[in-house]
Amino acid sequence: MADDGAPVTSYKEGGFADEGAGDLPIKVHICAPSTLPEGFVFEAEVGDQNAKKTISVEVPEGGVVEGQVFLIDLPADFAVGEPQVNIPTGRWKDGTFDVLKAGPCHPSLWCSMCFTQVAMGQVLQRLRFNWLGSSAPEAATKNTFKVVLALCTCYAIFTVSLEMAEASTNYYNVPAWIPVLKFIGGILFTVYSIYALMKLRENVRAKYSIPEESCIGMEDLCCSMWCSCCVVAQIARHTGEYETYQGSYCSETGMAAHTPSIV
Repeated sequence: MADDGAPVTSYKEGGFADEGAGDLPIKVHICAPSTLPEGFVFEAEVGDQNAKKTISVEVPEGGVVEGQVFLIDLPADFAVGEPQVNIPTGRWKDGTFDVLKAGPCHPSLWCSMCFTQVAMGQVLQRLRFNWLGSSAPEAATKNTFKVVLALCTCYAIFTVSLEMAEASTNYYNVPAWIPVLKFIGGILFTVYSIYALMKLRENVRAKYSIPEESCIGMEDLCCSMWCSCCVVAQIARHTGEYETYQGSYCSETGMAAHTPSIV
């Protein structure tokens, strides 16, 4: 789909897109500038490097230590009058398996199905999370997509190299170290993929006040293990407002260049 800036055809989620959108506040991650006591008020900048705004932050109960990341409610009047991506709160925009909601040819669908970890990297960059799926200081999140893409590329090269080495030997004389390395590499990449997606989903739920619906305490892990491509596509739809803004196959955020940043 071309990034020409034109609105895309809207889709309807059976009321999920609008219901609850204003019932609960969107939350924003704040990184504590120093160790501060409970109730202390300080100024913090939120937004990306191109559109930062300053808000007053009150330190939550128990205080915070330097570098700690915590969630606060975003002020209701934040970015009033400015274009922003409309992201529902309180519930998912649509279901985990509603993969065709944005259309059968949408980038979020095909990237999630064919290149799940790359699509995950796009969503992580969109939300300014780090490569492990968590909020972090700006310096640790500005290259998230590149880090995830590099990990995927290295794993692909690693796997193909071992396959070539295996193919170049006699079937009955394959060195024992080749299948061992393939097994270890596969396990490590799988564990990373599940963990990062689990943390991404967990933090998206926290940010948009979305409760667990099943497997209480284990929902994020279970979904990430068994339905990873569908989970990535769902989070992409939830945070993309594809009714208004176009998706993109070849951008770091999976969105067209004109799309407003997410706070």
